[in-house]
Amino acid sequence: MFIYINDKKYEAKPGERLIDTARKNHTHIGYFCGGNGICQTCYVKVTEGMELLSPLGDREKALLSDELISEGIRVACITTLEKLGTVKLLTTVEEVKRTFETKPLELIPYQGKMGWAALVKFPETIAMQAQRFSEGKLSTWQLLADIAGAVGDALELVVMAIQEAFGGKSEAKSFSREYVSEHAENTNGEPLHAKTSAKNKPGSEIPESLKFQKHASVN
Repeated sequence: MFIYINDKKYEAKPGERLIDTARKNHTHIGYFCGGNGICQTCYVKVTEGMELLSPLGDREKALLSDELISEGIRVACITTLEKLGTVKLLTTVEEVKRTFETKPLELIPYQGKMGWAALVKFPETIAMQAQRFSEGKLSTWQLLADIAGAVGDALELVVMAIQEAFGGKSEAKSFSREYVSEHAENTNGEPLHAKTSAKNKPGSEIPESLKFQKHASVN
């Protein structure tokens, strides 16, 4: 299947989170928390293909106001690609950039809207995150490691942009994530984890914390 992020076309696979598709293609979607659904910087506006994505769950509803949901906003580190087809996204980072370049005066009401949306959902967001921590669904050390990785990715994007601006060539490291289907079975009828990799290197192992179980509920 194909996914367009800020009008650029990329290949994607069902089961991937939107943020993973962006990261493996080195396309910027904010993810300061490393994709743990905390920082709320990976909002994207779905302009086409909403029916191909995972339905809104309790976590996204706790983060997004009714107004943002009505505008087609989704949380990229929670939303997954479920069906084949074409999906088109506009990241909030790109939306701000384009607004600044074409209608800069509209930035003030835009920021006001986003700020108010975060404010009205703040109590619900805090309660949801506190429950995740209390249930052990968020590891402090893993969160710190993911944040460090996200900062590293952001710095790499900056370096790539500088090199391209001066006519240099840059080779970005490949992003890998393993997707596991818990419903697959072997020839004996026993459960078998069917794995597909996004640019995995031979012999490489992916920590359990980075594995995404397709069709399983996202914590």
